[in-house]
Amino acid sequence: MKEHARTIFYTILGNAVLAFGICAFVVPNGFMMGGANGIALTIREFLPIRLSILAGCVNTCLFLLGLLVLGKSFAAKSLLSTAVYPLIMAVLEELPLAQWFQGDTMICALYSAVCIGAGVGLVVRVGGSTGGMDIPPIILQRKKGIPVGTSMMFFDGMIILMQVFYKGINGILYSALILFVTSIVVNRTAVSGEQKVAVTIISPKYEKIREEILKTVDVGVTMLKVETGYAAQEQKAIYSVVYAKKYPAIRDAALRIDSQAFIVASDVKNVNGRGYTLSRKSE
Repeated sequence: MKEHARTIFYTILGNAVLAFGICAFVVPNGFMMGGANGIALTIREFLPIRLSILAGCVNTCLFLLGLLVLGKSFAAKSLLSTAVYPLIMAVLEELPLAQWFQGDTMICALYSAVCIGAGVGLVVRVGGSTGGMDIPPIILQRKKGIPVGTSMMFFDGMIILMQVFYKGINGILYSALILFVTSIVVNRTAVSGEQKVAVTIISPKYEKIREEILKTVDVGVTMLKVETGYAAQEQKAIYSVVYAKKYPAIRDAALRIDSQAFIVASDVKNVNGRGYTLSRKSE
C-alpha cells in the first residue's frame, strides 16, 4: 500500500511539474517540441482549442493504441498520467504564468527543459509512464526490433519538422537545446538519491565476512567462485549491489574481519531484480 501511494504521489507531482514547464515557458515563448505535446501544439495552430483538451485527446488516443497492442499490463502504467496531465494543464492554463515568468528567451528555454526533464524523471523514478509518444517506439521495438531511442528520435524529429513550416527555422536551435537538457535532467532525476554501487570483496575469510555483512547490514550478497592470481587458490568472492549510502557499512564490516581484504566498488547505472525492481521477499 505504501509503495502504491508513493507511485501515485510521484506520478501526479511529475505530471504537475511537466505541465508547469509547458504552460509557463514553452507556450508563452512559442518553443517547438516533440512528443505528444508537440502534436497538441501543432494542432492548436490550426484549431482554436485549448491545449489541455488537445493534449488529453492525443494522450488518450496513444493510450488506447498501447492498450490494444501492448496489453493491459503496460497500459496500466500510463493510465494515471493520461488522466491527470490534461486536468493539471487545464488549471495552469487559467493562471497568468506568461506574465509571472517573462524573461530572456534562452533562460526560459533552459527552465522549460529542467521542468520537463524533472517531471518525466519523477514519473520514471517510480516505474510509471508518462504515456504519450513513449508508446509508438515501444510498439516498434517489440514488433519490429527497432531500438526505442532510434524511433523516438525519428518521431520527435518529424513532429518538430511540422512546426518548422509555421514557426521558422530559428526555433530549431532552441528546440535542440531543450531536448538535450531535458534528456540530462530526466536521467539525473530518475536516479537522484538512489545511486547504487557494485561491491566485490575478495578475502580468504569470505565466509566470516559474509556472516558479518548479513548480520550488520541490511543487504543481500552473492558468492562468486574465483581463483587468486598469485597463489592460484580457489575461493569465493562476495558480490553485492547496494545504495551508495550503505557502502561504508559493508566496507567496515569486511575490514573488521580482515583488515587486508581486497574491496572494489564501482558505480552502477541500472539494477533489475529482487530487492530493487522486485520485492526482497519471495511471493
